[in-house]
Amino acid sequence: MDVDKLLGSLINFLGLVQKVSNLTGVKANMYALEMTMGLVSARKTDISLQLEQEEKRPLKRRKEEIDLWIQHVERWEGQVRELGRDVEGGNFFTLLKLTDRVRFIMTQVEKLHEKGRFDDGLTVDVTPNRGLELQPGELVGQASQTKRNEIWDCLMKEEVLRVGVWGRAGAGKTFLAVHIHDQIVQGCTRFDGACLVDVSQDGTVGTIQTDIAKYFRVLPNLTGESAVYRGAKLREALRGRRFLLILDDVRKSYSLEEVGIALERNGCKLIVTSRSKEVCEQMNCHKLVRIPTPRRNLKGWKKQCKK
Repeated sequence: MDVDKLLGSLINFLGLVQKVSNLTGVKANMYALEMTMGLVSARKTDISLQLEQEEKRPLKRRKEEIDLWIQHVERWEGQVRELGRDVEGGNFFTLLKLTDRVRFIMTQVEKLHEKGRFDDGLTVDVTPNRGLELQPGELVGQASQTKRNEIWDCLMKEEVLRVGVWGRAGAGKTFLAVHIHDQIVQGCTRFDGACLVDVSQDGTVGTIQTDIAKYFRVLPNLTGESAVYRGAKLREALRGRRFLLILDDVRKSYSLEEVGIALERNGCKLIVTSRSKEVCEQMNCHKLVRIPTPRRNLKGWKKQCKK
C-alpha cells in the first residue's frame, strides 16, 4: 500500500476518532449553553424592569446600546431553543453536525453575558425639550393684541389652571394660541415648554397621549397599550415639569386625568380652543375668553349659515 495513502487514511481515522470523542460531550455542552443563556435572559429581565423604573423619572432616556443588546439577546434566545430541540432529538450523525454550532453559539452567548454588565448605567440625561416654534406670522391689529394679552394674563395668574378660548370658526382662536405657544417656547421662565395638539373631530384620548409624548420625546413607545396604562406612564414621565398644553379645536369634553396630565399651581396649565363655550365649561376652564369673528369674515360666515 502506498505510504501517503496509508498516512492520509490514518489522519482521517484519527479525525473521526476525535469527532466521536467530542460527540460524547455535545449534550453536556448544550446543557452548559442553556445555563449561560438562562443567566443572560434573567439579566435581560432585570434590565427591563430597571429601565421601566428609571424611564419614569423626568428627562431620562435609555441608552441605544441597551436596546441593541436586548435585540441580540432575543435573537440568540430563539436560536438556543431551536438548537436545544435539535440536540435533544438528534441521532449520531445529527449530533456530529451540531458539535461546531454548539460551540459557536456558546461563544456568542458568553460575549452577550460579558457585555450585559452596563457598569456606566442604563440611561442618559435628556435636555429638556421646550417644543418647536410654529411661527404663525405677525399678530396684526389692536383687537388681536388685546385678546392675546387677555389670554396671557390668565396664564400668569397662579390660581388659573385652565383657560377656555372660544369663538366661531375663522375667528382666530388657533392663531392666538400659536402665538402664546411660541412665546413660551422662545423662553418664558414661567414654563419649561409648550405643546399644541390639534384635536379636531377625530381626536381621541389615545391620539392626544401619543402627540404629547412625541412632542416632548418623553416616552419611546406608547403603542399597543391601554389608554389607562398610557396615561399612567405619561403622567409619571411629565412629573415635575411645568408646561402649557394647548388642545386646539376641541369638539367634545376630554378627561385630563385619563390623558395623563396633572394640572397644578406653578406646574402645568391648559388652554382649550373650541367653537363651543359649553365644551370649555365642561372641561372646567376657570377663565373663558371669547374671540369675536372679524368683520371681514362675518359676511362669509352668514352666507355659509344660510346654505
